[in-house]
Amino acid sequence: MGKKIFGIVGLVLLLGYFVTLVLHISANFDQYQWDFRSHRKAGEIFAAGSDPYDPSILFPQAKTSFLYNYPPVTLYFYKFFAQLDYKTAFHVFLIAKCILLIGLIYFWKREFLKTNASALFGLFCLLAFNSAVYRDLIAGNINLLEQVFLWWAFFLYLKRRLILFCTFCLLTASFKMTPAFFLVLLLIADDKKKYQYFVCSGLAFFAYLFVQYIVVPDMFTSGIRNAFAVVSERGNIVPSTFTLLSDIFNWLSKNVGVTTPQAIPFTITLIFAATVIFFTFKAYIRLNKLKIKNRQMVEVFLVCLVYALIHPRFKDYAYILLIVPAFYIIVNNRFTKANSFIFFLAVLVYPPFIIPGTEIVFTFFWKYYPLIVAYAIWGMYLYEIYFSGKQPCGLPPHQSFK
Repeated sequence: MGKKIFGIVGLVLLLGYFVTLVLHISANFDQYQWDFRSHRKAGEIFAAGSDPYDPSILFPQAKTSFLYNYPPVTLYFYKFFAQLDYKTAFHVFLIAKCILLIGLIYFWKREFLKTNASALFGLFCLLAFNSAVYRDLIAGNINLLEQVFLWWAFFLYLKRRLILFCTFCLLTASFKMTPAFFLVLLLIADDKKKYQYFVCSGLAFFAYLFVQYIVVPDMFTSGIRNAFAVVSERGNIVPSTFTLLSDIFNWLSKNVGVTTPQAIPFTITLIFAATVIFFTFKAYIRLNKLKIKNRQMVEVFLVCLVYALIHPRFKDYAYILLIVPAFYIIVNNRFTKANSFIFFLAVLVYPPFIIPGTEIVFTFFWKYYPLIVAYAIWGMYLYEIYFSGKQPCGLPPHQSFK
């Protein structure tokens, strides 16, 4: 009874905290959702018959330096919001994202985690990976809608409804394209037609892009150019393996005098990516030999971690993807005494100030803290799979995903 009351009180406090955050964002609509402001303006420029991919047109009107780098067809999504005045559009988009977030958390809890620790999971969702959820809300990116599509795809994959899985994967990739990576799950699916689905999905994705190239070639090529444009964002804004390595070599150049070719960080990133893929594939082989019914769900979580660790521009809010895989292994790993410590590390938020004399710690630890936690979570999965006998991830052989 006491635990139930504690859980209810915890949920009420979390809800109050969440409402406070949303009200704060709403009251400062001129400061937040900068991605939405830029993308909505791109939709408005498109509706007026101009080129939203041209920075000389977009930047002065949007009062931002963010390039529009999504495929041309996505402009119709933002064209809808351009029909509303900015304040109304801002709040419609924010409310829609809040509804999606609440629904997604409920979906995670019911279909993937099946946990009664609602307050604990709610706290984890709000604070994990340097408050990725909050960072998503203030940025106003399309990321949360992508997460909804992607987790529905994972759910359908686990239900072995692979055609629908492919459909939702392609919907997820319709804006940023890189989530098409998750189609690799087809290659390890327990289905005789998996290669057929994989090829057809690849062709469908190619057709989606090719048709846009045929219809609006100039805008399409501009979008591709913008997508591959060199972006200076890094650190706590883009805590990825590539940006961390780039910062390390920049620091060595400025403070030690060690100058290296610009291709070195990219090359080492490829080595890191190959290493992550290699050890994850070995874990997959090991996991595939074990008779546990939750095997495919663990494989999905591993693919999520690989995607985050090898993505060259994995944004701060994109770490929402790792909330469920991280919480799952923290709760289910065998070292129960370490659970609280690992949970604490995952929800720890970097300080808003730098203590004198600790600048290097701030640069290479706090700014990349979500990435460091992601590597730790990935390592926990590998350890559980490699060294936990026949029952990895703390689950008995007959515990299943329903």
